[in-house]
Amino acid sequence: MLAWPATGLPIGTTYLWAYLWAACFIVVVAIVLAVVARARKARVERDLEQERARRQRAEAELAAVRSELEARVQQRTQALEARNRELMQLRLALETTNQRLRRLVSVDSLTGIANRRHFDRALDREVRRARRDARPLSLIFLDLDEFKGFNDNYGHARGDEVLRKVAQTLNETFRRGGDFVARYGGEEFAVVLPDVDARRAALYAERLRRRVWRLAIPYSASTSTDRVTISGGVATIAPAMTATPQELLRAADKALYRAKCLGRNQIASAAVEIEDAAGAARLGLAS
Repeated sequence: MLAWPATGLPIGTTYLWAYLWAACFIVVVAIVLAVVARARKARVERDLEQERARRQRAEAELAAVRSELEARVQQRTQALEARNRELMQLRLALETTNQRLRRLVSVDSLTGIANRRHFDRALDREVRRARRDARPLSLIFLDLDEFKGFNDNYGHARGDEVLRKVAQTLNETFRRGGDFVARYGGEEFAVVLPDVDARRAALYAERLRRRVWRLAIPYSASTSTDRVTISGGVATIAPAMTATPQELLRAADKALYRAKCLGRNQIASAAVEIEDAAGAARLGLAS
């Protein structure tokens, strides 16, 4: 049998021991690698677990923050909605107050119809509209006959009642959409009639006079009759005229004065006189 010179071992036995040592070495290396791998795996799993725990804590904190924010947003939203409701109520109250103020400014407190201030604005507006649209505009100026004597004999409370009845009669007589009824002051009333010529305006005024007559309000101290009556003056701006509100009002007042002079309880008419030369020239060219 062959043997290695140095060891004297047979060659086969030497190969066997070499294989055994190699195998042991491989096993040891494998075990070491397995241990290292297991340790690395454990470390990775531990890191993952720690990362998972951190993430869960972060998610919990985020959920808590989100819940708190939602609660704050909801609380703020409810506060804003409550504030909006309060502001809405305040706005409605303000609008109601403004409407009442406008009514107080534009409505006569005694009779409930338009007052002098509202009348002035309405007359100016209707004169400009009539001029723009080339349509007639009539004005009836009314006055209760001898009304100062009525107040002296029956008292102001009874006089106020009469004024309210006359105002109600005015409202019932002039019901067109554009008709405008106002208390001019004291016992004087005015009616603006858009798109009404002089003839129709005189007929409307006469109908009103008769309705007041049929009210049969007793007035025993009257020098002309036994009841409260009215006198009226009618003036009209024709489509071709360029009269001002003051000129129309002055003509109606002049007609009223004529009705008073003729014995009261009647209607009179007067032409509108344009004062300035330019207006007269325009009227002459138009005619």
